[in-house]
Amino acid sequence: MMHVIIGVGAAGITAAKTIRSQQPDASITMISTDEHVHSRCMLHRYLSHERQEDTLSFVEPDFFETNKIEWIKGVSVKTVDVKNQQVLLDNDTSCHYDKLLITTGANSFIPPVGQFREANNVFGLRHLSDAQAIRPLADQAEQILILTDTEEEDETHISQYQARSVVERADRILPIQLNETAGTAYRKLFEEHGCRFLLGKKASETHMNSNGSIDYVLLDDGTRVDCDLVIVAAGVRPAVECVLDTSIEVDRFIKVSDTMETNCKDIYAAGDVTGLSGIWPNAQKQGETAAL
Repeated sequence: MMHVIIGVGAAGITAAKTIRSQQPDASITMISTDEHVHSRCMLHRYLSHERQEDTLSFVEPDFFETNKIEWIKGVSVKTVDVKNQQVLLDNDTSCHYDKLLITTGANSFIPPVGQFREANNVFGLRHLSDAQAIRPLADQAEQILILTDTEEEDETHISQYQARSVVERADRILPIQLNETAGTAYRKLFEEHGCRFLLGKKASETHMNSNGSIDYVLLDDGTRVDCDLVIVAAGVRPAVECVLDTSIEVDRFIKVSDTMETNCKDIYAAGDVTGLSGIWPNAQKQGETAAL
């Protein structure tokens, strides 16, 4: 039996462990764009230089060898050939599967405001690759602008830098997670560490300089915020690109049954790509369920 798992996050790793515990001799292949297994919850430690790529992992250093798992890393899946049970990769190779699990997670959503999507200094913060791009710029940045939405909290990841402006559409920070009293307390703590909050506002226009960088943003009330680095925390979108032109049913996310199986036999999905509750323990449980 050839099991193929796309993604090495919480759902994928848990599924691989579960399969190995049930089938000691099965073939397991994991495929990932990432070259390092990492906990997204620890990316702020990377930005603060407290950890490096090899110390962000949530599995043992010999995890793949011990569990007899082939890990194809640094490649992306172009598409899934459902009829022929093949996963086609962007390095012009393919991988056969008997059972397939898709745990591609989700990607940051960059809103179509001004030149946010074209500029070279605008980032989401979802993956290690995002943090790797942000860190050298943040180390030199004088004015960092963070644009948040009500369900995100990425402002905490860059709290060690000196000059930060945080624009929040709601009238307090983290309004879903915190009530007014708690939100005010957290805001004051951030302000003591140099954050400036612009609440009840949103970005409406941008200015991009000749270097392709956003150097200031205009808010909807006309306020100008100068910046040399922009971090956007405006939500995420399930990473379904590799199945869009297939018979696997997608409605913004991959649709699954109670056993995490898609509408295509022997193809499963788990974690953020399913659009279900996107927290770490739930992703693990979904990965375990799919594996079983």
